[in-house]
Amino acid sequence: MGFTLIILILWAVYVFLMKRRFGKELMISKSLIPLIQICLISTICLGVNYVASAVPSINDGIGIHNFLAGWIIGEGDWTVQLFKSYFNNSVYLSLFLVFIYSILTLLKK
Repeated sequence: MGFTLIILILWAVYVFLMKRRFGKELMISKSLIPLIQICLISTICLGVNYVASAVPSINDGIGIHNFLAGWIIGEGDWTVQLFKSYFNNSVYLSLFLVFIYSILTLLKK
C-alpha cells in the first residue's frame, strides 16, 4: 500500500508540474504514460517473484527476488498465494490503466 501511495503522489506532482509548464497543451492521456510504464515494470517484477516462489526447485524457500517486489510486498509472512495475489492485482491495474489511456486517447481525437 505504501508503494502505491508514493507512486500516486509522485505522479500527481508530475502532472501538476507538467500542467504548469505546458498549460492546456498537456493532455491527461499523455500524463498516464509514465504511470503505465511504472505499473508494467512492477507487474514484470512481481511476475518474476511469483514464478520463482511457485517453482520449489529454483530456490530453498520463498523469498523476494528483486528490490521492486520487496518495496511493493514488504516484509512479512510471505506465501505463494500472497505473491500471486500481488501479481494478479498488478496485472489488473496495468490492464485498467491501458484501457483508460486508450479511451482518453480516442476521446481526444
